[in-house]
Amino acid sequence: MRLLSFKAVVLAVIVAIVFILFQYILKGNEPISTPQNVTLHFGQQGVEDFNTYTGGNVDVQPAGMSFFDLFWTPPNLGTVNIAHEEHTLTLDNVFSVLGSQKSSGINGIDMDSGLNKAEFVEPKEAYLAYKELLTQINQKGWQQYYAPYAPRVSKQNNLRSIKRSNEVTDPSYILSYEEWSDLFNSNPDQRLDYNLYLDGIIMNITLKKTKANEFGQEQYLLRYSFNTAGYIGVNLIEGGSKLEGAALKKAYEDTIKLALNDRSKQELNLQEQGYTIDENYESPDFWEYMK
Repeated sequence: MRLLSFKAVVLAVIVAIVFILFQYILKGNEPISTPQNVTLHFGQQGVEDFNTYTGGNVDVQPAGMSFFDLFWTPPNLGTVNIAHEEHTLTLDNVFSVLGSQKSSGINGIDMDSGLNKAEFVEPKEAYLAYKELLTQINQKGWQQYYAPYAPRVSKQNNLRSIKRSNEVTDPSYILSYEEWSDLFNSNPDQRLDYNLYLDGIIMNITLKKTKANEFGQEQYLLRYSFNTAGYIGVNLIEGGSKLEGAALKKAYEDTIKLALNDRSKQELNLQEQGYTIDENYESPDFWEYMK
């Protein structure tokens, strides 16, 4: 009788241990929930950030690139703080983030978000969200950026450039509500494309009206792309990732010369069309970030 009782106790203990282990395994396999508010850096600090938020889940590609993903689902959209040096830019209503990593760490961050938290909003509410976003970007010190090969269309031609090619040439200028409405109501394919730069980081933004519902409410989506100047500089060069030292520097200088020559030709053509060129603008030198 005692032997049976002892066996029953042992069996009960074994069952309890198996149950605890099973629960532990299930918990370990649960996907990590992304915090609603995250801060992301570039370089090695950025790798640590993504590892923290993803639990180390990374897509490693054979070409030497690795990718991290973060996702949020409505109505609980994310808030992402993009941090570099002493700068921080806070972006709301984020659906997804893709972090790109090379040996130097995170060199690119791509994000998709809504202009507003709600899927559809009144036209004036969408405009006010745009105005708030642009106000923050300007207050944080982001400036107009022209790639070495891109024509430097002056800010005096801002509206003309937007209507012609979607490109904003004066990010400090915030459209009036009338200008905003006219742009997006007169052209269903209208976008606002921003190219900005601040202390070694290039930020590209695309803002587009994607839908309108039967109540006259509108939906706008945003695509942000952040890249380090070092990464962009190397990728300007054909085969740049295989070069280093003096060879990389010479290739960079040669590439910039060719790009500036191409820019001059484009600018002459635009001047003939009546555009003015910002001849005082000089593209930032990325070499210091490529060493």
